[in-house]
Amino acid sequence: MRRGPGGSGTEPRCPPGSPRRPSTASGPGEGERGGGERGGGCPLTGPAERFPVGAVEAILRDVLRGYLREQPYEPGTCREMAKTIAEVIKARVKALLVPRYKIVVVTHIGQLNEQSMQIGSRCLWDPATDTFSSYVFKNTSLFALANVYAIYFE
Repeated sequence: MRRGPGGSGTEPRCPPGSPRRPSTASGPGEGERGGGERGGGCPLTGPAERFPVGAVEAILRDVLRGYLREQPYEPGTCREMAKTIAEVIKARVKALLVPRYKIVVVTHIGQLNEQSMQIGSRCLWDPATDTFSSYVFKNTSLFALANVYAIYFE
C-alpha cells in the first residue's frame, strides 16, 4: 500500500517467493481493503472454498416445491410469487455463509399450455471461480425455473 491519506504506510506481507502485484488503486483508500487486496498486495488465489452447488440445488428444489406444488397458474399471483421465491432463495443461499460470492437469483414462472419456451442468460464469467445452480419445477398448470449465479468477488 502507498502512504497517503488514510494509509498506514506499511507494506502487506506476502509468502516468501510470491510475486508482488503492482498497485491498481486510483485514489485514497482504494485498494486498502483487508485480506486479498488489489493494491500492492499479494496475488489473489481465488476462493478458500468452492461454492456448494449441491446444497443450493437442494434449496431450489425445496423452495420451488414448497411454494408451487398446488399453485394454479394465475398471472398476477405468479408475478408476485416469482419475486417472493427469488427473495427466499437468496436469503437461504446467503445463510450458507459462503464468503466473497455475490449471489444473483433469477426466477421465471409461466403457464403450461402446450407451448415451448427457451430461456437464456449471459454474463461475464470466470469458469475457475464462478458457478451456478438451476432447477426446473412443473405442476399441472405451470412451470418455474430458478437460477442462482454465484460470482466470486475478489
